[in-house]
Amino acid sequence: MRSSELLRRPWLVALALVALATVAAAVSQSSTAARPATDGQRAGHQPPNIIVIQTDDQDTLSMTHRVMPNAIRSLAHRGTTFNDYVDSGPLCCPSRAVMLTGQYGHNNGVLWNDPDPYGDLVGKDNTLPVWLNRAGYRTAHIGRYLNNYARATGDPNQIAPGWDQWDTVLEESGGHPIGYYDYTLHENGHSVPYGSAPSDYVTRVLDEKAVGLIHRWVPRRRPAFIALDQIAPHSASNLGDPRCQASALPAPRDGDLFANKPLPRPPSFNEADVSDKPWFIRVEPRLTQTDIAQMTRRQDCRLASLREVDRGIRQIVSALRQVHELGNTAIFYTSDNGYMQGEHREHAKVDPYEEALHVPLIVRLPRRFRGPGGAPRTLSSTVANVDIAPTILRLAQARPCQGRGECRVLDGRSLLKAIRSDGRTWPHDRGILLELKGARAGKTMACDYQGIRTTHQVFVRYLGITRQLQGHGPCVPDNEAEYYNLRRDPYQLANIYPARSGTHAATEERELANRLDRLRDCAGIKGRDPGPGSGHYCE
Repeated sequence: MRSSELLRRPWLVALALVALATVAAAVSQSSTAARPATDGQRAGHQPPNIIVIQTDDQDTLSMTHRVMPNAIRSLAHRGTTFNDYVDSGPLCCPSRAVMLTGQYGHNNGVLWNDPDPYGDLVGKDNTLPVWLNRAGYRTAHIGRYLNNYARATGDPNQIAPGWDQWDTVLEESGGHPIGYYDYTLHENGHSVPYGSAPSDYVTRVLDEKAVGLIHRWVPRRRPAFIALDQIAPHSASNLGDPRCQASALPAPRDGDLFANKPLPRPPSFNEADVSDKPWFIRVEPRLTQTDIAQMTRRQDCRLASLREVDRGIRQIVSALRQVHELGNTAIFYTSDNGYMQGEHREHAKVDPYEEALHVPLIVRLPRRFRGPGGAPRTLSSTVANVDIAPTILRLAQARPCQGRGECRVLDGRSLLKAIRSDGRTWPHDRGILLELKGARAGKTMACDYQGIRTTHQVFVRYLGITRQLQGHGPCVPDNEAEYYNLRRDPYQLANIYPARSGTHAATEERELANRLDRLRDCAGIKGRDPGPGSGHYCE
């Protein structure tokens, strides 16, 4: 047909244009489907992938460029480091239960590591992986879980509710710590033994599981949630390695990485005068040179064990980049509790001093979840492990509900509010509840206490301690307290309690005690949740 004829018939022109537009759209759609989306491109802002990497017993002093260069480079420099992140109960299982539920231990039921912490967990089928699964996520657990899981379930291969992928390593029979070699991994209902070859090193295996899942799951329509719970730098028996016996075991290539590195020696190290401290500290003798040498050896092994964890971070970030999903993935890095290495004469966790309470937290978010000026590099807002689950739920657009009407009331807050506002809209001088309670515990330690940790102060009531000088013993009643102003006394050298009557310190002590009385049975957040039965909201 000639062009002059088309001009005389305008309806033919319109028809031709429609046909051309349809063909062009089809070609464009085909081309878009054929090439992968770039980082962060998601139609309608699909919820992001979420990865939580959690170590075991890692203190904040180990979060350095020398020990963990990839964590610093890929996470801290690209995300937000929370400088005042507090563990509400510095012990493995209570901390992990808080992460699973977004509730303090007095609400979720887990307040100690034994005899049956998973059995004590209230609402096992109403936890974070269940909520994310209901929101459309594929969920994977890789690594360690709550202690005595097999005892509570009767089957070590039973998969906990909410997890689509289950690659979990449990403590050995008798409660012995998980080994870095010669362990069993429970893989989706099957027990798979691992041996003593270099390729069986547990951190390497767990990292490979996570990277494999990223390649299989992440470039899909459903977002992924991966919880990678590392063993390092927790101690193990390590009978075949005399240098790292009773400590963490590094990967073979890292054994001498930090050999003879001196211990940090803050003013609280091997504290000379502990007359102001509770009984379980007062009875501890000062550390000898032999004690310090042993601590130095164990610390060298702990630091070296983190290097393989750090390589795993590099591998995970690289895998996300390869599948074009790094810009659509939120990554959290933290630890379940800190660790004391000679501070106040202690070499342990549990006791509510800063070295045990204060743990690393780095959050790297997709661009759209950051504030107008981007994510702040560091934040001093006082936050806690009870805030992790609310943050993940906000990212995932999910609710803490198993089904209609079966919802948990969360005790924490979403960290997105702090990140987006550079901390300006976060509660000022917020109080974090500290709580642990066990029937039995190790020698001369706190086993039942409640406390409040604010931005600059900490007040703790000791309700029970063990008085065994050796071995384990029952938790017997106690009536002692500690109060420190962390701004004036960051190393907790001078216990103010009881503050002298009529002083400003006495007024602050009384206010902290009243706040603790409200926190010890608190639930939910005022303005967000229904009124709790106790009448006390969390802060």
